[in-house]
Amino acid sequence: MLANGGVLKLRIIILVLILTAAGLVSAQSSHPSESPWSLTASPVCFLPAVSGMLETNELFAPSWGGTITAEYDLDIDFPLALRLSGHYSVAELLPVGDVPVDGTLSEMSLLVGAAAGMELSPFFTFRGFLDAGIVYGSLVAGSGLPYAAAQAGVGLDFNFNESLTARLETSAMYKFGLAGGLGTSLGVNYRLPVLSGSAGLMTPFLDFSLMNISSVFPVLRSQYDDQALGSVTIANNGKRAADDIRVSFIVKQYMDAPKVCFTIDRLEPGQSVQVPLFALFNDSILGITEATKVSGQVAVEYAGIEQTRAVTVLVYDRNALTWADDRMAAAFVSSKDPWVLDLTGNIMASVMDTRNPGLPGNMQTAVAIHEGLKAYGVSYMKSPGRPFASAVVDKAAVDSLKYPRQTLGFRAGDCADLSVLYASCFEAAGIETAFVTVPGHIFMAADIGITPGQASARGMKLEEFIVYGDKVWLPLETTMRSAGFGDAWRKGASQWRNASAADQSAFYPIHEAWTLFPPVGLPADGSAVTLPDSVVVLQGFKLELAKAVDAELAARLAMLGQSQQKGQSSDKDSNDRGVLYAKYGFYNDARRYFLKAAQEGSVSALVNLGNIAMFESDADSAYKYYQQAAKQLPRNARLKVNFAKAAASLGKMDEAAAALAEVRTLDPALADQYSMIAAASDSSGSRAAEMDNGSLLWF
Repeated sequence: MLANGGVLKLRIIILVLILTAAGLVSAQSSHPSESPWSLTASPVCFLPAVSGMLETNELFAPSWGGTITAEYDLDIDFPLALRLSGHYSVAELLPVGDVPVDGTLSEMSLLVGAAAGMELSPFFTFRGFLDAGIVYGSLVAGSGLPYAAAQAGVGLDFNFNESLTARLETSAMYKFGLAGGLGTSLGVNYRLPVLSGSAGLMTPFLDFSLMNISSVFPVLRSQYDDQALGSVTIANNGKRAADDIRVSFIVKQYMDAPKVCFTIDRLEPGQSVQVPLFALFNDSILGITEATKVSGQVAVEYAGIEQTRAVTVLVYDRNALTWADDRMAAAFVSSKDPWVLDLTGNIMASVMDTRNPGLPGNMQTAVAIHEGLKAYGVSYMKSPGRPFASAVVDKAAVDSLKYPRQTLGFRAGDCADLSVLYASCFEAAGIETAFVTVPGHIFMAADIGITPGQASARGMKLEEFIVYGDKVWLPLETTMRSAGFGDAWRKGASQWRNASAADQSAFYPIHEAWTLFPPVGLPADGSAVTLPDSVVVLQGFKLELAKAVDAELAARLAMLGQSQQKGQSSDKDSNDRGVLYAKYGFYNDARRYFLKAAQEGSVSALVNLGNIAMFESDADSAYKYYQQAAKQLPRNARLKVNFAKAAASLGKMDEAAAALAEVRTLDPALADQYSMIAAASDSSGSRAAEMDNGSLLWF
């Protein structure tokens, strides 16, 4: 048996090995990045076979101890690792013949060497090693001596995972001048993680020299955030796997920070992968006025290593685009540009008080914007470089397109520039727009806010519009700068019809295009647009609005004429004609037809005469007309709504409230719709007198 001192030392050895192995196991889950260093902790049993001190080997009993070995994998084609081993063991001395020997032999060794391995399967690796070094032995009852030692051995590894391995080894060791024998160990090997500050010790082993970077168009700067502008191929040319690879890209002049493009969990030796490159450009890229080459940088980080490569990037000027996808032009439509907002707001304010109550509101806005831009003085000028007509032939050719502020500044543009300007103004007014393309040409269209069924009911000819989805769009030829709204509309409609018949047209709603090409506006620069003369804007608006109203009213009156031929009564025809005239603001004509219908006994005409009186701010006459009609329609909820408005305007709040109470009994939904009549009135009825009469119900 071992002496007490030997037992204590052996316990210490075993405790140290257990704690070391436990630390390795717990650490492996928190450090996923691996270095070329590994550490092995194992208990060892040494069986002496020969003696260098005596002719027999009867002095030494088997020794027990432990070894801690550090290995460093060389990054070469052959799987070779350098080793450094520290060993401690304790052995009891046996009697020599009849002479008892009292004591134990303690040995400490430090060996250096090399190991090579061969993978048998994903789980098993065969390995061999060769070490040499110094052994220091000491007796409990005597002094110690150093002596040289060498060992050679083989082993088998069982790989639990990439970091943790069970290692069984057997070796032959000779301690020069003392003894030799066989050693056996079963331990745990752990691949050390890369620690902070240790990256400099690592040799880079990823290659990404193969890069493909497309040219950059500043107008698409937002698109590059989630749509790749290029790619890089990353290859693992090393002998170990690379974990947690992060790829980033930056163009320092035009990006605030590197854009993390892609992460790769693991790349095995010999594998390669192509990853996309993204970029988040800042506003400064919109300051580029000439195509230029800039320097970008691709960075690949892994295992504490950062490798970088410089790449040249061609950045076009801010107005550049190609017509490979016509929807790209939508990126230039900027409804929030300060110039566009100021100009559109001024145009809308100039015509606010002269809008017609009958014509669709979006159509009237279209009239105002066309006439406002005409008053501003924007002219059509074919592009001297690559106009749309020639650019569309070569889809990859780089063309130039102006932002709306630039077109307003130059007061001129080609068909694409003017279409962008018009669309920007319409969008600023809250109206959805679209680009329309026909061979060699582009113009725009605006949603007039009604369905095809509603348009037909109004007598509109759908061939004069574009029906897309469940919306009716008004085409507008933007290059007809001296023509009025009606002529520009008819020209756009004609081009659409002809190209559609030949299957050579395309329709691109701007909001749909924005999902692919988000809008980009020029940065605010403190400048301001010169506003057009509001008097000139109003004159043009009135003239073109009157034409549009006359055309639609004539179409609707013609539809009534067809109904009369089918046997409609004279009083109903007169009343219906009066309603049409009234809805479009022609109150004198409407009154003439209502009076004729009333003389023929139409109670509806009496209600409608009251409505005209309300529009002309004659609430007293309206009150009387409604009272007269109520004698024949005592329980008509719609009539009582109109009566409540007239009564409230005259300050007769009790009568207004009573009328609304009856409406609630007759038609609760209608009562809810018009409950604001009472809410808007005070005791004097002054607020009710100022109420909008647009919600009066026509009969």
